[in-house]
Amino acid sequence: SPLDTALVRQGKELFEQICIACHKPNEKHVGPAPSGILERRTPEWVLNMIMNPEEMIQKDPIAKALFIEYNGAPMVNQNVSEEEAKSILEYFRTL
Repeated sequence: SPLDTALVRQGKELFEQICIACHKPNEKHVGPAPSGILERRTPEWVLNMIMNPEEMIQKDPIAKALFIEYNGAPMVNQNVSEEEAKSILEYFRTL
């Protein structure tokens, strides 16, 4: 579907406020780069990881593997709403 530019802007702002300390758009950092994430994971997986990182690390094999790969650094739950998570996901479509 076509990009929602307003949602992209909102998602970029949120990413830069709450995600950038651990995730750089195009390079590995404390956590993985989101660039190309939607080629590797489903939108549902990404939304779950954004909104429920603790549960994903406990139950999802991919999230568990990423936790190990990134030296046991857990993704912090930023308590974003579903709408905020969707805006971040829309931003990820541009990376």
